[in-house]
Amino acid sequence: MVDDRAPALARRLTAHGRVLRRGRIFARLREGWDYDEIASQERLTAERVRQIVRKALEKRIIDEGAEHAKLQLARLQPAMRLAGEAIAEGDVTAIAPLMKVLDRLDRYQRVAKAVQVYDDEARRKLMDKINRVAANLGVDEARTAKAGEAAQAAPSGGEAAALAGASAAGEA
Repeated sequence: MVDDRAPALARRLTAHGRVLRRGRIFARLREGWDYDEIASQERLTAERVRQIVRKALEKRIIDEGAEHAKLQLARLQPAMRLAGEAIAEGDVTAIAPLMKVLDRLDRYQRVAKAVQVYDDEARRKLMDKINRVAANLGVDEARTAKAGEAAQAAPSGGEAAALAGASAAGEA
């Protein structure tokens, strides 16, 4: 006998439901589940799970700051160079990795560039930092001690005039 009943339509998730589902998907990924297992639990296809993960990762905001972005840029440079060299040697399989690296470079460069304001406040913060480091290293005490030694080694004002007069008389 044929079942005449139409399959029950799945209810669309609300925004809150999508956030919860995304959280469950990422929690399972952290636990080591593969996409097929997650898809069966969430009643989705593995490709849809991949799309959800990809979309969430693309939208995430890199908020670690410019220093983190600069570190990531430095780490990506060798990968870009190697992928470029592989393509130059004719390896077409290196195109996809190069595109991924370039995408990441673009994302981190936007963050690194956005914070590169160098105004009076930034200069003041830098000088404060340099002064703290100098104080921690004892640079000021060493400079003061050196200046004191130089002052003691230099002849006094009267002696200096006498030495200058003697050397002028010797030249004449």
